[in-house]
Amino acid sequence: MNMRKLLTLACLTIIATPLYAFNLDSLLIASIGGHEAYDSLQHLTSFRAEGAVNLNGQQGRFVEYFVPPTLFYIKVTFEDFSLVQAYDGQTAWQTDQNGKISELEGFEKREMLKNIYFESFAYLWPGRLSGDREYQGRTVKDGQTYHKVAFYPLNTDTVLAYYDYRTGLRKLMVSRMDNIKTLTYIDKYKKISGILFPFYSKATAEGILLSSEFEADTVELNARIDTSIFSIPAGKITDYHFPTGKQQMEIPFQYKAGHIKLLVTINGRKKVWFILDSGASANIYHKPVADELNLPVVGTLPARGISGFENVEMVKTDSIAIGQLTLYNQMAGSLDLSLLERKGIDGEDFGGLLGYDFISRFPVMINYQESMLVVYNPNHFEPSEGGVEVGFHLTMQVPTVRGELNGIPGDFLIDLGNAFGLIIHHRFVKLHNLDRELDDIRDNPSTFSGIGGDLAGKTAFAATFQIGDILIQSLRVILPDSSSGLTGSDQLAGNIGNLIMENFKVLFDYGNSRLIFYDTDK
Repeated sequence: MNMRKLLTLACLTIIATPLYAFNLDSLLIASIGGHEAYDSLQHLTSFRAEGAVNLNGQQGRFVEYFVPPTLFYIKVTFEDFSLVQAYDGQTAWQTDQNGKISELEGFEKREMLKNIYFESFAYLWPGRLSGDREYQGRTVKDGQTYHKVAFYPLNTDTVLAYYDYRTGLRKLMVSRMDNIKTLTYIDKYKKISGILFPFYSKATAEGILLSSEFEADTVELNARIDTSIFSIPAGKITDYHFPTGKQQMEIPFQYKAGHIKLLVTINGRKKVWFILDSGASANIYHKPVADELNLPVVGTLPARGISGFENVEMVKTDSIAIGQLTLYNQMAGSLDLSLLERKGIDGEDFGGLLGYDFISRFPVMINYQESMLVVYNPNHFEPSEGGVEVGFHLTMQVPTVRGELNGIPGDFLIDLGNAFGLIIHHRFVKLHNLDRELDDIRDNPSTFSGIGGDLAGKTAFAATFQIGDILIQSLRVILPDSSSGLTGSDQLAGNIGNLIMENFKVLFDYGNSRLIFYDTDK
């Protein structure tokens, strides 16, 4: 899950200028309280805000720090876990519900920089971050009249701002993160050192049961801030036990119907089988198992799946054991995964998805032919020679590689929960006319399931697919008929599954942001 900064700093005093004489620069100066406020902001050394947050009914507190021009930090704390996002001027990073630190890249990093664009008033001082703005006239929305301004932070995304035509206050921001449209409502303006700040914001995402509210009770300007908080922490979490004296562990799995299935013990007493799923940004329990174990629910968050969105309960677990490896004090999701439920290993119940929270903590080699995971001690690990290394970055905690389909570049998820081969996302298909350019296009006789529901579509042959130095020729790909969920992504070209990966032995090394592909005979 990714937290987003929802409080913005810009606001408007009353605008009385007639529309025919409208001047956007004057509007933007007025939006921070006039020329006196403009002069004060040029000498701003820091900004600190603190207050209450409500995320899908989950109550918590937030604290935010900003140092011009671009240093940014926000921490949201709930009763059972906390989340952090920060930017040190070069690296964007976050911590998740289990304290795991990761860098933000791709469109997630751009989303953070887009927020910093407004935090830093870069639209007033273009040297801070690139971007542009445009006044789009008077408009009526939901019966109210507004000034409408389009901002183009980083010269990429578009953010629409609506300013109340009568009072001049900014009331609404409309933006997109990938294919998700977000509306942020702003209110409760107060003047601090002559500058108006909105103390309240509420964000909703269209088509998703997600609502977040931030209300500040403290805003402090020019406070002394330890700038080390903006840098990515150097330490590692130690929420797992690797057997003493062992450099590696072999864990057998069952590879069936395109899924890697592992036996797992929850809280030391319930043995179940899980699907290994690098496409899951957290461990997710099948809800009947979580209910049987009476795992405490601490809130809900939306999960973005292959064909749509579903709300996931957040639950606490004392321990998860995979072979002799144990993860402690884990926050995980709980969701009805009946669509994925199949006959279990050794008659055990289906337990859920074993995702990022497991596979990111250790270097893991997947040997499909021998149905064996080799899990290495991260403190004593050097990979074997002879493999082909492919770098990745994380998108929603999922490994993402740069690839080319028939020579067309795009970003592709590495998704071990995908029991099929290469799924090409709907927008990428339409953008490059692949539904006409690929060969042997035919209806797919079956559907495939995941978070968000079933998905149908067509199959086709692609001449080539390449990631790094690995070239695959003449492969059948899946063309979904849905533009919802991940398949409707504007930023991701597709999803690489097990029917591609099984042709290799594959090392997942999150610590070094790389995959290493080995021939199966090595």
